[in-house]
Amino acid sequence: MKFQTVQQQVAGIPFILPELARDIYDFILEKQPRQCLELGFGHGASSCYIAAALEEVGHGHLTAVDLEPAREWQRPAIEDLLARTGLTPRVTVVREPASYTWFLKRMIAERTGNGICRPLYDFCFLDGAKNWTIDSAAFFLMDKLLRAEGWLLFDDLQWTYASKKAEGKQVSDGIALHAMGPDELEEPHIELIFQLLVMQHPAYANFHIKDNWWAWAQKTREGRREPTFEHSPAYRRRLAEWEARTGRRHRPPFEPFQK
Repeated sequence: MKFQTVQQQVAGIPFILPELARDIYDFILEKQPRQCLELGFGHGASSCYIAAALEEVGHGHLTAVDLEPAREWQRPAIEDLLARTGLTPRVTVVREPASYTWFLKRMIAERTGNGICRPLYDFCFLDGAKNWTIDSAAFFLMDKLLRAEGWLLFDDLQWTYASKKAEGKQVSDGIALHAMGPDELEEPHIELIFQLLVMQHPAYANFHIKDNWWAWAQKTREGRREPTFEHSPAYRRRLAEWEARTGRRHRPPFEPFQK
């Protein structure tokens, strides 16, 4: 399915920006992964872009995992979007009671024989809890299931719980904000996972940051160890507008936090 076609079908559905949707679609066309995993799908817009690209190349499947309780706010639901786009055969939707880490546990157990886990996925997209405790575990579990030369993509690189507290929220995805320390609120958990775990892992390289929000890494020992950064024109405009409006400088990824 062409990009413009799926874009029209899911127009206005959160939570993926158009330039990032194009990136993930083009990535699938270029790398042609056969088995894809998405942890956290929201309404399923990003799932549709992945599935549309798989349909365009003519092979591949996506397993999309989220929480059963999230059905309450996921309207339209991923199933609705897949039916609308005709992409249902390309996607297996899994809803877990409490955490996608338990799905990963189950997959590791199913694929373990003689004490060895056989990798399954060529591409894993983490777009879920944005929480150190949950997603640091998810990284190491995904690693066991990711094939050599496969890719990881992390969304929400610089998202913070402080942003939710500023909106008046007391709880975010089941996490009580009042129980968190100041650094847990202010520091972006996904950025910490990417910097302290993924980039330090000897099996990963070719780190690439897009719009300070998406972070790519490849499971390879032969690639580039220093991260590269890319800013789209749309992001540059949003960043300039934010800095002008707030009078503050945005902290780029991996710079030290202010004490």
